Amino acid sequence: MHRRSVPRGVALGLGIGIIIPFMHTLLAALLAIPLRANVAFAAAFTLLVNPLTIPPVYYLAYRMGLWEMHADAAVTNPMAAQHFSSELSRFLFWIHEASGPIALGVLTLAVTAAVTGYVLTALLWRLLLVSKIRRKRRARSRLSL
Repeated sequence: MHRRSVPRGVALGLGIGIIIPFMHTLLAALLAIPLRANVAFAAAFTLLVNPLTIPPVYYLAYRMGLWEMHADAAVTNPMAAQHFSSELSRFLFWIHEASGPIALGVLTLAVTAAVTGYVLTALLWRLLLVSKIRRKRRARSRLSL
């Protein structure tokens, strides 16, 4: 654990956890080794995205992707959807139409979470280091008196 590997592990865990909803812990741990990130932090931070948080995260990704693509709130064209007779075909058509905004939104969320996690962890590490140095200086000054 050092000041460079922990933020890398946090960023990797958050990014992989959002992009890949299954087997993300194993993948993050395996990718942490060549990226010289902390394996434990990479694996632990993938757990922030779990079966309870996946639906809201992917809905947020869908809405964010729509906004980024400057699309309307209704992705599917009602006239095009009428060509499909069964409910399953309409559902598959909607999934096909929504896949672009979802993919773009997931990528945006993953990059944002990874960068934010990296910066916050690096700042927290720095604050902890500064407070540790100050405590040592105070202890030394008390001993010298």
